[in-house]
Amino acid sequence: MLVPDPAGGAVGDVAHGLLALGVPAGALVIDAGCGTGRYARGLAGAGFRVIGVDRSPALIDEARAASPPAAATYVCADLAAWRPPEPAGAVLCRGVLNDLLDDRDRHAAFAAFAAWLRPGGVLLADARDWHLTAARYAVTSPHERSATAPGRSIAFTSETVLDHDRRRMLVRERYTGIVDGAAIDERYDFAMRPWTADELRAHALDAGFADAELHLGAAGGVAPDRLQVIAHR
Repeated sequence: MLVPDPAGGAVGDVAHGLLALGVPAGALVIDAGCGTGRYARGLAGAGFRVIGVDRSPALIDEARAASPPAAATYVCADLAAWRPPEPAGAVLCRGVLNDLLDDRDRHAAFAAFAAWLRPGGVLLADARDWHLTAARYAVTSPHERSATAPGRSIAFTSETVLDHDRRRMLVRERYTGIVDGAAIDERYDFAMRPWTADELRAHALDAGFADAELHLGAAGGVAPDRLQVIAHR
């Protein structure tokens, strides 16, 4: 497969983690930046009521198409502007925080998460750790992966350059192959800005969370170069 297991941890582990944090089955959970709905579907299957929110219409369409009827609700909206129909018991945010390059957008995201939650609600989020990410990509060559299936073959390459001054990852991806007899060659350039533990904690507390507990890598059930934050409203 071209897409590996999610860096934010297995879906079942996330559901178990929310229950362990006191979020009861049946509570409303908002999947912020839900993408194609992998976590939203899994959490709905675990008994939570789930709203997945993403600003990409294409990803929301995929999420709706992949979800059984009534498994989860999907909304195409900007995280900073949207509000849920009722206070949520938990907010899940996996990986999306890395896409926020400006401090203003980072503050707005945490302010939105706090506004969505009921008193005592919990935020469970993860982001790339800058120091570990910089160390990893200082020695990592371009990444390549490929997959084949009847009538299809695709190859993926990714190269990352670090901008240390602005603490950003400049990523260039390319997909080539044959899909249903048609040749494809698609290229994407984008930037990500990893976080430090101090930044995550500061943004959570500034947004009004009562606390911000941080775990690195396996200690938080996430990839080795990720930070997990658990914050209570």
